[in-house]
Amino acid sequence: MKHWPYSKRRIWMELAVILLINLASFWLFSDLDLFEKLDAWFHHHPESQMDELMLLSFTLAISMSVFAVRRLREARVLLKALHRQAERDDVTGLANRRRGNRMLLKETERSLRSGRAYSVLLIDLDHFKSINDQHGHLIGDQVLHNFGQVLQHRARQLDTVARWGGEEFIVICPETSQEGALSFADDILRMLAATCFVPVAQVTASIGVATYRDDDTPDSLVHRADSYLYAAKQSGRNRALGELHGEAAFSTTPYKKAG
Repeated sequence: MKHWPYSKRRIWMELAVILLINLASFWLFSDLDLFEKLDAWFHHHPESQMDELMLLSFTLAISMSVFAVRRLREARVLLKALHRQAERDDVTGLANRRRGNRMLLKETERSLRSGRAYSVLLIDLDHFKSINDQHGHLIGDQVLHNFGQVLQHRARQLDTVARWGGEEFIVICPETSQEGALSFADDILRMLAATCFVPVAQVTASIGVATYRDDDTPDSLVHRADSYLYAAKQSGRNRALGELHGEAAFSTTPYKKAG
């Protein structure tokens, strides 16, 4: 959005212009005796009924209608901007948790109707507190932003990438099996190992992967992904953990930064 559409100064200027136009119209009609000419014309056409007040009311109605339409358009732009702002994370530019929850509900309802599964990746940056402690919060925010870019670069257009809270992120992947989601997680770890986060030496992440089941709710699905995320951290971090065929655990191979 290049500029904020609401401007008190512009609204007052438009009201002043509307007032001047109506005053000028009234003066012209009076100065040129147009009211008398119109009155004579109306007398010759008795089927038409309009006096000065009606004519002035008509011009005012037209101009105020134009003013109202312009304000309505601005209000719609403002509402869209506020809606986007309410669902956007300021640090990373990604969707925020509110948007993530909305998309989780949407995908769950779609899966109930279609019977097609979807998967979620719950991702947590490893040892992020130490990054803030050593380099400061500005560098920490930059790491979060850059990591968000890594996720966006790998995600498909139909995926939703959101900051879930703190250093935790979620990726909602429609039409994605557990195997596909684990492959996605593997790509994220590989891309992280190849990404420079100067002045931070290395940034790694732990990932929990879960796929929708028929009895799942959005909360139960995220809870299961969170349990796999916790297990990934307990297993040494810098890895993804998920499920195969609903039971067997699977962990991707941790990536180490080249050089």
